[in-house]
Amino acid sequence: MKDNNVKNFYSKQLSVVAEKLKNNRFETIVFEDIESAKEYIVSLVGSGKTIGIGGSQTVRSLNILEKLQQQNNKIITHTHDMSKEQRIQTWLSAQQADFYFASPQAITLKGELVFIDAYGNRGAAVIFGPKKIVLIAGYNKIVKDLDTAFWRIRNVAAVTNNIRLGRANPCVVSGKCEDCNSKTRICNVVTILYKKPDYSDYIVVLINEELGY
Repeated sequence: MKDNNVKNFYSKQLSVVAEKLKNNRFETIVFEDIESAKEYIVSLVGSGKTIGIGGSQTVRSLNILEKLQQQNNKIITHTHDMSKEQRIQTWLSAQQADFYFASPQAITLKGELVFIDAYGNRGAAVIFGPKKIVLIAGYNKIVKDLDTAFWRIRNVAAVTNNIRLGRANPCVVSGKCEDCNSKTRICNVVTILYKKPDYSDYIVVLINEELGY
């Protein structure tokens, strides 16, 4: 558990980032704990909706998907046993959902949201398609600038996800990005949201906790 001084520091930093995100036209809300964020998200979705989600460990760590299903919502997400064709169809369906849940690997102090993907399905969905895009992040995703963001997504998020997925990529051995040519590399596509695209609807949920990778 963080002491109060550390918690207060991150609270201030999240408030600064929230203002920058708002300046970039992203609706943003900050929560001091996971439970209040979960309550808000569940209320936001309501019932009878479709919800797209990729492999976000931040979203899954909130443990809200079961609650949303209990409220008669349909979760659209891929599973590891799906064929290529099934995955593609699932991703296309997720991009047309009422809500799409995702988490950036980094958010800069200027309010830029940065994502890195293997296939680009999440990158596509967070740009355009879903009726409402919900981006969730803990304080550990906050970085100084885009250079720091790229370092973090390659050397922290991607390496950790490679380990989680059991992929035998060079970074799993070295503990850092090797910019490899492996067919199973997961950093093929970078998406940056500098400002809110006019025809997409967002809510950025910042939580004063360490969440995901």
